[in-house]
Formats: sequence, structure tokens, C-alpha cells
Amino acid sequence: MGAKPRRPSRASTTLAGRVRRLSSALAKRADPETKAWWERYLRGVIGFHGVRMATIRRELHRWIESERARAPLTAPDERLLATMLMQQPLAEDKLAGILFIQEVLLPDGRIIWRRDLASMATLFDDGSIADWNTCDWFCVKVLGLMVVRDGEPCARSIAAWSRADNLWRRRASVVAFVNLAKHGEDHFPGFTDLLLESCQVLITSSERFAQTGAAWVIRELSLADPDRVATFLRSNFTSLSRESVRSATAKMSVHLKTELREEYEVATSVNRTRFGSDVDAGTP
Repeated sequence: MGAKPRRPSRASTTLAGRVRRLSSALAKRADPETKAWWERYLRGVIGFHGVRMATIRRELHRWIESERARAPLTAPDERLLATMLMQQPLAEDKLAGILFIQEVLLPDGRIIWRRDLASMATLFDDGSIADWNTCDWFCVKVLGLMVVRDGEPCARSIAAWSRADNLWRRRASVVAFVNLAKHGEDHFPGFTDLLLESCQVLITSSERFAQTGAAWVIRELSLADPDRVATFLRSNFTSLSRESVRSATAKMSVHLKTELREEYEVATSVNRTRFGSDVDAGTP
């Protein structure tokens, strides 16, 4: 208190200026109808410029080329730029940061999971990732690719987020695996156990986005091991919302799907009010 405010470092100011240039470029491509559609679909949980994915990608790569030509960028600079984009308030800036990691930093070997995963966790914990749209894009475009590249140790470290305090990091602990789950044990022995252990933690919460995240990965895992998934669901009916059960069983055979849904209704008939109404908000 009372100390003279520190001036921002020249390096941070320069990087902030680079981020502003990309954000301004995206703003110039904004379409009011696209903005309105996305904000309505996300029910106002995050704001949008109103820019489509293809345009975000195009503007991002133009920006990277321009900024590298303007002045050299070190690997730490580029990782920090991706982080700063993720910290911006609008969805497209965050998505640009995600694409920067997915399409530039990961292929160039500039992301090392043992070093960088903790910083990624901070993006959830500090509120930079605080809606299902940003969370799920980050999971499928960054975390899932890291698991494919770096294998079991990385997978287990991400799955351990299931016990995090932050809802969105807990959701990420399972949604990171949605594109991988259908291959089950092909990834490594114990993969199915790992996912179901994380799901078990998430479904103890009545928070909708914890439940639907678990249900999404269970749905994909049912393609690899429907009997194991059916056993898991039957053991946890009283912890699951109707919405989650319907999602988790969506890719099963008609017979097994119908059987499980009917068993769920019987098992939960005396506990119907626990989760309130099951209203689909358009999430996976």
C-alpha cells in the first residue's frame, strides 16, 4: 500500500500490443448475426466478436507471420502470447490462443507437457477458461493431442484434474479424452479404468457440466467396451441425472440403451427431485 506503481516491462507491453493487433483484426471481421447467434447459443456466458472458425484461423496465421517478421519471437514469447490470448474476454480471442497452441506450438515442439501442464491448469483456475465452449475446444484441440503425443504419464496427469476445485478443470479431466475413448485399451493398459475412475469422481457432483462431461466420455467409451460401461452406469444410477444417462447410452445398441434407461427410471423413481429438471442446453 502506498508504494509507487510498477510500470509494465517493455517486453510485456510489446507482447500486449501484439495481442491487441490480432484482437483488432478479428473485430474487423465481425458479423453481427454471427455474434448474436453464438451469444444466444451460449446463453450469454461469454461474449463474441462474431467471427467464424475459418476466419479466426486465417487471421491467426496472418498475424503470426506478420509478428514474426516485425521482430523475432522466442519460444517463451510465443507460449506467453498464446496464454495472453486465452486471457482475453471474448471467445474468438481465446479460440485463437487454442489454435495457436494446436497448429503452431505443439507441432513445433514448443509445448512440453511436464513443464506446461501446470500453466494450462492455471488458465482454468484463474477464470480464463470459464465456459463449456472454451473448455471443450481446449480439451479436444490441445489436451487430447498432448495425450496422443505424450502417452500415459500425460494422460494420468490430466485425469488427476478430476479432483480439482475448479468445475471447468474437472470437466477437462474427462472431456480431454472424448476423441480417444472409443479406442479404449488400445492407448495403454488401464486406460478404461483411468477414465471410469475420473468419471466416478465427477458424477458425485450434481453440477450439470461435471455430469455431462462424464457422460460424454462414457458415451464414447461405450463403443470400445459397452459391457463395462453398462456395469458402471448400473452401479451409479442414483448419482446420475437423467440427461447424463441419456447421453451416456446414446451410442449403444437399441436393446442395451432401452434396457439401461428403463432400469434407471426404476432405480431413481424415489429420488426424482435430486437434480431438478433435465433441460438440454445444447451441450455434448
